[in-house]
Amino acid sequence: MRTPIRVLAAIGAGVAVGLAVMARDYAMDLEWAVTPEQVADAKASGQAGVALGNGRMAVLPVRSEHADLLPIKWMLIGLAAGGVVFAGTGRRRRPV
Repeated sequence: MRTPIRVLAAIGAGVAVGLAVMARDYAMDLEWAVTPEQVADAKASGQAGVALGNGRMAVLPVRSEHADLLPIKWMLIGLAAGGVVFAGTGRRRRPV
């Protein structure tokens, strides 16, 4: 396969995989330790907030400690997928 086509295929696959992982992380609410929905549900049921360990309460949404690393995770997984596609679409060597 020609190199420009390989590069475009690798970029497309990398972006697609990165976006898919990002969508999965957002669907699982990985950026939140306490989501806004959890706080709203707790307040609707008459509680002051979401009960955490050691008798603490969260009255506001709390971001996860690893939320800042999620974009780096998406980029590295997309880069790895692009590398696999780029290597996989290369010319096959004749066995020796």
